[in-house]
Formats: sequence, C-alpha cells, structure tokens
Amino acid sequence: MNILPKLAIIVTLAVATFSSCSKNNDLDYEKALEEQRIQDSINNARIQKLLKEQAPAIKAFADANLVNAKLDTATGIWYQLVQAGDDASYTYMVMNNSLVVPNITAKYKGTLLDGTVFDQSPIDKDFTSSLRNVIGAWQLAFFPKSISVNGNTYKVGGLTTNGLKKGGKIKFVTPSPWAYDAQSMDKIPANSPLYFELDVVDVK
Repeated sequence: MNILPKLAIIVTLAVATFSSCSKNNDLDYEKALEEQRIQDSINNARIQKLLKEQAPAIKAFADANLVNAKLDTATGIWYQLVQAGDDASYTYMVMNNSLVVPNITAKYKGTLLDGTVFDQSPIDKDFTSSLRNVIGAWQLAFFPKSISVNGNTYKVGGLTTNGLKKGGKIKFVTPSPWAYDAQSMDKIPANSPLYFELDVVDVK
C-alpha cells in the first residue's frame, strides 16, 4: 500500500524553500502561493465531483454489506466499527503542533465493489507499516476525530471518536480520492471505490 502524495507536505516544502530567499523574491513567493491556491481549488472541485458520482454505488454497497453503517459526511466513507479495541493500548498524540504517526500491524482484505479481491494479508503473516505510508482511507480509519492536549483540541478528521486501537475491527468502503484516486494499481482500475475489512493487531 502506498500513500497518495500529500499536498500539505508539498506546501510546507514550498514555504520552507521560498522563505529562505531574499526579500527581492517576495513577488515570486506570492505568485507561487496563488498558483498553489488555484491548483488546490481545481483539485478540490475534481474530488467533490468524484465523491458525488461515486456516492450512490458506495451507499448501495454499504447497505448490502455493512451492519448499521455510518457515513462520514466529510469524506463520503461508509464504515462499520465492528469492535472498538483496547482503548488503553495506545494514545494518539500531538507534539509540537504535529500529529505523531504510529506504526500499525494489521490483518486485512481489500476488494473492489464487484467483490474482486485485489489484496490481502497472508494468513500466517501480519501487515506492518508506518501509518504515514498507507492510503488516506486507512489513515482516516486509524486516527481519531480529534485529539485533546493540555486543554487544546486538534481536529484530526478520523472516522471514529477514539481511533483504532489494538484488537479493533472495522469495515469500510471509501471513494477513490482516499484510495488510489486516478492511478490504476494491478487489479484496481483508476477512480475505483474500495472496500476493506481490517483487524488491528497492534498500534505503537
């Protein structure tokens, strides 16, 4: 599994690069920010169009395959939290205004909406990765909705209140922008919504 390029990282790198230039380059910096804003707007419109187009098929799949499914309206992901997991096993954290990204170990199966299995963990081997290196839908599944630190609440945008912990189980169907988007990957055609069954072995 590979994470989709994160725009925030690109913006951060751009800011760091341009900030180191001389004052004479202020116009270039402002121009770059405006170009980035335009690209963000175009990409957001593209994503919203895909979410709207894919919503009926995703809802129909959720209705047929999930029990008491919930819709995350911000992302268009339908999910069923099968088991919450051990809440004391891990604490999601923010340090220096940055989200601490854990390593995860899990068993999973991924299918297309027609039932085609495109990937799954071997029976005798768990999948282990930094949460930084998986697709956006997995990150949304693992991270909590928000994290409170010293009286401050940081909105993270995850699907569930506490996030996935050791022993947690979730099923979810995601629109393509939070999966592989416009890329085709082996058995996965471009712009494909995907369904996952995920059992969390550990988070640390």
